[in-house]
Amino acid sequence: MNIPRKRIAELLGLQERHIIIDEADYDPAFPDEIELFKALDEKDPDFSSHIAGCAIYPDYAVYKLINQGIRLMIAILYPDLKGIPVGMIEHTKFRGRLYPGDTIHAVIKKWQERSMIAKFEVAIEDQRGKLAYESTIYGTVVENGK
Repeated sequence: MNIPRKRIAELLGLQERHIIIDEADYDPAFPDEIELFKALDEKDPDFSSHIAGCAIYPDYAVYKLINQGIRLMIAILYPDLKGIPVGMIEHTKFRGRLYPGDTIHAVIKKWQERSMIAKFEVAIEDQRGKLAYESTIYGTVVENGK
């Protein structure tokens, strides 16, 4: 199923302006996988707030995209889950650069789940199919301290 930005915002409980993902694809037949898409616009604030004169999509912006993608998958899989999903990055490899005009295609797969700890593998490629990023992330849910 195709999930547009507005629906992503609803599922994450955020305002649409805070959503980084342009759209996501989720197939219930493959519940442990989600695909994310984002077109990189040169006016994206992450380009201008990184390194002056160097239009490369920064690592922290990639992490924001992945964070929202994992949270989106969790919101779909466990709609009644209470608490805050948190993660720890085990390893990250930047294999290429992402520039204005590129389209990010990210695939997030949940590989393991034991005792409230889940392991996610992430791969990001540009529109040409060139691998730009890969990572292993562990996640869990903590109680909301409100």
